Amino acid sequence: MKKDTAKFPFKMYTESGEGIIVKARFHDNSMELVEVTRGSVTMQIGTVFVNAEAGDFVFVPPTMAFSVRADSGEAQVRGIVFDSSILEANMENFDVDILYMFYVQAKNKISVFDKAHPIHDTLAFYAEGAYDEFLSKDVCYKLPIKANIYLMMTALLRYYCGSKDELDRMIYHNVMRLRPALEYIEEHYKEKMHIETLCEKINVSPDYFTKIFRESMGKTPIDYINAIRTNRAMKLLSDTEMSMSEIAEDIGFCNSNYFHKIFKQYMTTSPLAYRKSMAKK
Repeated sequence: MKKDTAKFPFKMYTESGEGIIVKARFHDNSMELVEVTRGSVTMQIGTVFVNAEAGDFVFVPPTMAFSVRADSGEAQVRGIVFDSSILEANMENFDVDILYMFYVQAKNKISVFDKAHPIHDTLAFYAEGAYDEFLSKDVCYKLPIKANIYLMMTALLRYYCGSKDELDRMIYHNVMRLRPALEYIEEHYKEKMHIETLCEKINVSPDYFTKIFRESMGKTPIDYINAIRTNRAMKLLSDTEMSMSEIAEDIGFCNSNYFHKIFKQYMTTSPLAYRKSMAKK
């Protein structure tokens, strides 16, 4: 793996092989732009699975568990990992809401940017420019890499937040209205949660809260919460030796049996089987 993180919050990598070629990882404050450079793969981002082939790009938002498996034979991916501070330090005050919306939408709308996608060529052009600079390491090479990252992220921000479509504007409005409840969920998902508590955050009835939540987030509040818990469980299964009951308690499930049921519902495999598969890398 190629790395260069000194005084600059980014790194680049290339991984190839058969089976699991990128073991599950979890970035608290970083995001990735991943390109498939050979073969076809299945990427797992949180509880979502997407298929991608050579030439496709996938964006991995912060806090999401991420892994890559080659579909058949050997495959290769390369990626750019960069800290969210690259964006946050350069957003004006009036852009803060847009940045929040971007993080929410990027997690709930996992997209494969294939060759037919409107922003594919933009991502490909600037990603190639960043890789070329990284390999050459010419004088001040980090400056053009940073510029290329900004231009790729501008395309992604506009894709997730710049639509003039009436439905997208409604979703934007509702997500910003739901923000206090969404932030409460992120901070308290390990605790027992009641819909009434979430409703109080935005002063609406349970029925109306559930309606606008489903319309805006594409899932019910409990599905959203369980997806966050499952995402956290993947990190603990991959990076720790905690028991199933300890993990269940840590992420807010009442017992290990219920944890097993929900995890298998989202991941189509048991927690133990998932831990074993990640240990093989």
